[in-house]
Amino acid sequence: MNSPNRYRRFLTSFRSRLFLIFTLFTGVIFAAFVLLIITGEIRNYQERSLEKARLLASLLARSITLPLYSENVPELDRRAHEILSTPKVARILITSSNTRTLVDLTSPAVPPGTSHVSSTTRVTTDSASPTVEAALSGASRPSPVLLGSVTVSIDTGDRAEAIRSAIFKTGGIALLFWIAVVAGCYPVLKRVTRSFNTLTEGLNSMMGGDFSAKIIIDKDDEAGRAALAVNRLAAALEEREIENRNLQEELVRAMRMEVQEERRKIMAKLIQTNRMTSLGLLISSIAHNINTPNGVIKLAAQHLAGSWKDALPILEQVTKEEGDFTLGGLPFGVAKGEIKGANEAILNNAERVERVIQDLRAYNLGERNELSPGVSVNRVVEEALTIIRAYGRQGEISITPTLAPSLPEITGNQHQLEQVVVNLLLNAMQAMPNNKGMVTVRTEHFYETNEVLIIVTDQGEGISPTVRKHLFEAFFSTRIDKGGSGLGLYISKFIVSEHKGRLSIDSEQGAGTVATVHLPLNPEDPA
Repeated sequence: MNSPNRYRRFLTSFRSRLFLIFTLFTGVIFAAFVLLIITGEIRNYQERSLEKARLLASLLARSITLPLYSENVPELDRRAHEILSTPKVARILITSSNTRTLVDLTSPAVPPGTSHVSSTTRVTTDSASPTVEAALSGASRPSPVLLGSVTVSIDTGDRAEAIRSAIFKTGGIALLFWIAVVAGCYPVLKRVTRSFNTLTEGLNSMMGGDFSAKIIIDKDDEAGRAALAVNRLAAALEEREIENRNLQEELVRAMRMEVQEERRKIMAKLIQTNRMTSLGLLISSIAHNINTPNGVIKLAAQHLAGSWKDALPILEQVTKEEGDFTLGGLPFGVAKGEIKGANEAILNNAERVERVIQDLRAYNLGERNELSPGVSVNRVVEEALTIIRAYGRQGEISITPTLAPSLPEITGNQHQLEQVVVNLLLNAMQAMPNNKGMVTVRTEHFYETNEVLIIVTDQGEGISPTVRKHLFEAFFSTRIDKGGSGLGLYISKFIVSEHKGRLSIDSEQGAGTVATVHLPLNPEDPA
């Protein structure tokens, strides 16, 4: 390994990081130690200067008691000069008791503007030596009398030099000691971390996928115990790797089986699509074959309606002139209404057949029939009940409608919604055991979602969970053998979804079924 790579590897190793942390930690400790010593040296220098000023002021105060009492300025000046000759004395100030300056001397050896510390001592009479008057009279010793004060200032201009010298001496010694400590500790640190390097190399091998590699550390320390734990983990991972390979093989086999199952499902969908295509062709053929005769019926009914309208005044005139007569086995007065009703029934049912064919064509072509406002859901249910009663297969099943009064009108296609209700009612009737029971159909306005609901409830056998999953699939029916097409719910759900609504089926086996149609008042309103 070349030198740059080795140096880069050393910088990123655990040993270098630990050594860097140790170096910085000891460096901070030594720096704090040096700072503490220098701070103490500064404080000691200041205290020594102040103590020297205090001592010299005290000596001078004791030596000038009599001259100060007599205000002997020459004597005070002489004694002040003696003290001023002491090294580092910058200034001496002697004042009287009334703060009058008697002596103010400045040392010529001290440069002006330098810093200094001062100490002031009060000069008083000595209470230990009584006055002559007190000795003769035998009076008690009087209290000390203030004669004045002495102020001595000591030059501290060399403080910076003294501090600098202390910094260099202390810092140099600390630096040498720190370097010696760091250099002496590195071999120890290298020996301590050798086990961790071995552990790291083993872990890197395992990260590469080689779980058979073993970490060999003979020492019974933290690194040795960690290596033992990692070796156990590697053995467990190797076993898991073998299990994973076996599971992967099983998964591949399962996926192949799932692909085959998916292929079967796709083929089933293709078959269903083909059936839907065939259904579309059948619908087109049926529509053509039914529309032609239905058109003839509708045209004939219209012709009959026109003819009856023209003939009715003549027949009524005959009745007035010759009296009532028989027409079609009925008296003319009765036959008149029956013929008119029969003709209207023919036209209405021909138009219904025409609309059903149009709906089948629209569904087959994937078109959306036009939705119109003002559709009464109660009217939809009533028309669907009319069709069911005309169906004639109710048996002993009673259908009870409960229509909400003042139900708001919706925007929709009445004939398609009738088809939905008819499909739901037929399913409910077919679910009745022995063709007996009760079916209820009710409407209501659900204010929370602003929807109109159509709810069809039966007391039938219910629907199993297995069947419930396939309810809305095309061609799925449990009554194929009884004529079921498997398209009723499939088409109903399509129609409801075209109205932006929902069709839900809630059922429990043996407890009946509830089918609910949710219809918004206006499908164009955002949800």
